[in-house]
Parts: sequence; structure tokens; C-alpha cells
Amino acid sequence: MEYETFKSLTALQSLAWTFPVVILSFAVLWEIRKPSNELFLKLVSRNELSKDQKKMLWIFFGFFFAFTGKIVESIWWAIPWTLHHIEHPRWFEFNSFGVFFNILFRQFFFTSAAYCHLRAFTSPEKNGPGLKSVHWVLGLSLIMGQLYAITLLLIKPL
Repeated sequence: MEYETFKSLTALQSLAWTFPVVILSFAVLWEIRKPSNELFLKLVSRNELSKDQKKMLWIFFGFFFAFTGKIVESIWWAIPWTLHHIEHPRWFEFNSFGVFFNILFRQFFFTSAAYCHLRAFTSPEKNGPGLKSVHWVLGLSLIMGQLYAITLLLIKPL
């Protein structure tokens, strides 16, 4: 089998796997809706949450960001890849819009999900002992990313 045929079949499988990814991600969000709503309503009504409840709420926030981001990102990328497969003339245009979806629904949502999960396991409470380290890791990683982007601009300006 030649490379281009293998690549096309792999792209078709990626599109096929979009359905279980989206459907199962919706199922996760559906299943966590009641317990997460209960905890969130308890929090906004100023009822005191236990440490385990706060931890669980951060985990639910992480699930929300991760699975919502995955749903939108997966649906988005199915569009240009489908257009590419059927050789639609506007596929490249749709593909080039992907960067806007990636920054929001992949990078931001997945970073938020990771933050929420780290927060759940290191410092579920406001001003908890691990919170400073989570913020340092987040801040330093953001700085590293920006330094990388600046380096690329220095190598090749816009």
C-alpha cells in the first residue's frame, strides 16, 4: 500500500472515530451534570463545602473544560477533513480557520482542564498549600510558551 492511500484511509478512520469521541464526551458531560450542578449550587448559595466536595467540584470543572473542548475541536476538524476528502474547493480555507478553534478549544480549554485537575488534587481550597505551586507551574509554562513564540518571530518575522 502506498503512502498516500494509507494516509487517506487513516484520515477516514480519524473522521470515523470523531463520532465515538463526540458521543462519549457528551455522555460524560450528561452524567456529571447533576452532581456537578448540586455542588455548584451549594457553593453559590454560600453553603460550606467539605474539602472532598471542593476537590470534586474542581474535578467536575476539569471534566467540563476537557470534554467540551474535545467536542468542539473534534466537530470542527471533521469539517475541513471531510471537505478535503471530497475535494471541495474551500477545504483549505476551512482548514486555515482551525488555528482559531485550536487556541480556544484545544489550548485554552485543555489548559483550563489541567489547571482544574491540578487544583483538585493539590489545593482544592482557596489559599490552600499547593495553590502557589500550581500557579507557578501555570505562569512559568505560559512564559515559556510566549518565549518560544518570540523566538520563532526572531527567526522568521511576520
